[in-house]
Amino acid sequence: MMKTKISYTKKVQLMPPEFVEGCRQYMHDERQANPDDVNGKMDPHYVATDYEEGTMTVVFEVKEWELNRVGILHGGIISTMIDHAAGSAVFAFIGHWCPTLDIDIKFISQAVLGDKLKCVGRVIHAGERFVTAECIMTNETNGRLVATGLMTSANGAELAKGAVVKNTKPED
Repeated sequence: MMKTKISYTKKVQLMPPEFVEGCRQYMHDERQANPDDVNGKMDPHYVATDYEEGTMTVVFEVKEWELNRVGILHGGIISTMIDHAAGSAVFAFIGHWCPTLDIDIKFISQAVLGDKLKCVGRVIHAGERFVTAECIMTNETNGRLVATGLMTSANGAELAKGAVVKNTKPED
């Protein structure tokens, strides 16, 4: 088996390459099944994984609803795209969703309607309790760096193993 450049503790089992590659199709299917949630509306395209580098590449095309009042991509949407791409890399390599605890975004340049944004999410470290990932967003339309992000997620492996999602809707 290939060794990734991800730093991880011995207690954390990284997913095999076949699983990582299969996540692209799973996430595509999930997006298609939920077109009205934020991920479905942003219409991410999962274009590549690189097992050795620990990366997943996601491309977004800027849509009209994502623009702010002055006609450029809203910073909150940039943050969401970065969180999604880095989180997708975490899911692919760790094997379950890990909730974001902290995210630090650096905005560098703007994007406008129709721009194609390439987000490369990369797992940096996977520990028993926390996972650290980064994302670099570049504008494929003009070649400029748009933003970078660094996030920390809770590694909820123990919760994910036997989790039962309960209905949190109050009883009538």
